[in-house]
Amino acid sequence: MKKLILLLFIPLVSFGQEQNIDDSYYDKHISLKFWTVDGVERNALVYIPEKELLKNTPLIFVWHGHGGSAEKFIKRFPVHKLWKEAIVVFPQGVNSKSPWDIKAEKTGWQFQIGDYNDRDIKFFDTMYTYFSNTFPIDDERVYCTGSSNGGTFTYILLQLRPKIFAAAAPAITANIGLENIYEMSLPPIPIFHTSGKKENSFTKQTKLVNFIIKEKKAEYVGYWNDNIQTEYYKSDKGNLVWFKHKDGHRWRTRDTELIANFFKKSN
Repeated sequence: MKKLILLLFIPLVSFGQEQNIDDSYYDKHISLKFWTVDGVERNALVYIPEKELLKNTPLIFVWHGHGGSAEKFIKRFPVHKLWKEAIVVFPQGVNSKSPWDIKAEKTGWQFQIGDYNDRDIKFFDTMYTYFSNTFPIDDERVYCTGSSNGGTFTYILLQLRPKIFAAAAPAITANIGLENIYEMSLPPIPIFHTSGKKENSFTKQTKLVNFIIKEKKAEYVGYWNDNIQTEYYKSDKGNLVWFKHKDGHRWRTRDTELIANFFKKSN
């Protein structure tokens, strides 16, 4: 397996980054890892903590959106700076078709279950097996999050790999890998769904979230963590947080802390 160390100059974040730790600490723990899946080389940027922190280690997968990249998304979603004890994986997508890119001119993830013979599911399986066999991963603290097409792929993973994740945080997507959302079956885990109120798919996302609430038989109990932009639903099948920011179809870096805290509190 090839390993290339990358030094990424990521802007300082001010939303609760570990005190007295500058970016150089995180940069030196980020590497580019490669795997071969069905004869195709795939890769991911990976943050791995220093050895003394590798004990019962959380594992987080972060999926960029269509047309995005791991290199850009690690800057926009620097969750490793908020949980330096966790291994954080930022996989790189490959050219993928979508309803808005039928020629597959941009990078991303399979839009539907079964697309490309589930090549991205196989990519996930390969990475998950590698990290589980190489590091002391806490099986009760494996998480998944993604933005837009990455949020869709998060929902696909929850359906096809329901026993792996402790919690998930799909963002700004109304698509779940199936033509009919009513055919979706989710594992009984906490979910944090992010929506932008001004995005075109907000109505469809509302329909999706309401379906999840119904399936979980969840009860609205107020705000989550006193955040007035959230709706918090409790359920024996895993709690649900619906976070609705005022903007459109975009991932906001400042919201990374919400998801980091959600994952930490989900166990």
